[in-house]
Amino acid sequence: MKHQPDSTGHVGNLTPEQWDALGEIWSFLLHLWYSEPSSPTKSSHLRRASSFGIPSFSTTTASETNNELDAATPAGQSPPTMSPSSPGTAETQHIHQQSHQSQRGHRQFGSSSSTNEKRAISPPPASPTRLDQSFRHPSITSASGPTSPINPSVSSLPGGAAAAAAALRRSAAKLKPWLPSKKFTFKYSPTEYQTAFWSFVQSEHPDTTVLRFLRARKWNVEKAMEMLVLALEWRITMGVDEVVEEGEEALDAKYPGFLEQLKNGKVIFRGHDRHGRPLCLLNPSLHNPNAQSHQAVQKLSIYVIETARMMLRPPVETISVLFDMSSFSMSNMDWPTVKFFIHAAEACYPELLGVCVVHKAPWLFGAVWKLISPMLDPVIRAKIQFTNNRKDLEEFVAPDQLMNTKAYEGEDATPYHYVPPVPGENRLLHEDSDAKLRAMARRKEMELTFERLTEVWQGQKQLSSSAAVIQERHEVGMRMADVLARV
Repeated sequence: MKHQPDSTGHVGNLTPEQWDALGEIWSFLLHLWYSEPSSPTKSSHLRRASSFGIPSFSTTTASETNNELDAATPAGQSPPTMSPSSPGTAETQHIHQQSHQSQRGHRQFGSSSSTNEKRAISPPPASPTRLDQSFRHPSITSASGPTSPINPSVSSLPGGAAAAAAALRRSAAKLKPWLPSKKFTFKYSPTEYQTAFWSFVQSEHPDTTVLRFLRARKWNVEKAMEMLVLALEWRITMGVDEVVEEGEEALDAKYPGFLEQLKNGKVIFRGHDRHGRPLCLLNPSLHNPNAQSHQAVQKLSIYVIETARMMLRPPVETISVLFDMSSFSMSNMDWPTVKFFIHAAEACYPELLGVCVVHKAPWLFGAVWKLISPMLDPVIRAKIQFTNNRKDLEEFVAPDQLMNTKAYEGEDATPYHYVPPVPGENRLLHEDSDAKLRAMARRKEMELTFERLTEVWQGQKQLSSSAAVIQERHEVGMRMADVLARV
């Protein structure tokens, strides 16, 4: 039976109870980031940073944000507005398509070509098989240490940061604190959690990120909050931001065998499924567990997942995975990697998987599945479908979206061809530019604006009385992704 995407509990389609749950999580987050050291949510291990390194909160409205973005929009085209009730309109897709075409620092990943092309340093045309590369300027740091690619220092921004931080700290004291279980120990500072969260959001609406955890925990606010905090800690510990921003050349230098995993075609992004979700093709028969370190495989896994997330555009929030198991043997089995993938999918990237199709699995995989199946969360397990022939597979993916291989029997005859990185190509990503720093500073200011509007929303008791704030907050959230793309 074909998996149908869930349409409830998403941005633009929330019940009053779901709005309340979303608001509670945001109250917890703001309290965690801005409350005083004596707050009951803090343990002795959770130290308060001396400076949050945030920009000034101005009375910037959604219309002013629009005006700034309009200045960078080609003549005759204008970024659309969004209402909270219509997150998936054609207008939304237009602004994201526009921003995708203007992105800088693209990286080709899992691409295909029938010619021996050279990888260009300049941005190529937009394509679903390109990696939208983030970056960090090495000189951009905060008082508490290096920041993420989208959280630069605000020392160069207009004044008012101290007043903005003070206002949010005063407000945070009035918000509902999160009281985790006694066994829970915070591992990082408020600033590090805040930075990790906004890096996690990347190119999606901030509420979309939070709602993933609420849906994964059946709208249990306490469990969702703990899951979110643990996911942020995992991202910091695993160095997820560094994996994305360093690029293939640097990763291969650190983790030998990283590039070879891309060259052999065991993971490819090609096409979309019947619900418009990006399609990730995996061929386990091309995986040799002994050809590279487990750490190199972990970094590749993170790289692939983060690449997939960058391809998402509203209203699509999930990806599909298609396994070609036709040539699988036990020599390809890699239990540490399987366990890593399961943990990442369930605990760190909840609600990212749309459907996972296992195609032409041999009889010996039955024994493997009996071991894997109990390890899976029931929600994940329900999304795994088995197909044995082209007719079965076409229930999930149209023929023109399938590669013309022996296993898939699709209509896409373009062969896979990996284009390796040009030595030093990431140099442009780290070079300073006024336009880049302005865009990054604008993104950071919008993060603070979103936080402030969230605090105002939570200070008002009823949805009806905060409709204008919610609308402005929503518009800011939708435009944050566009600002990041223009970097």
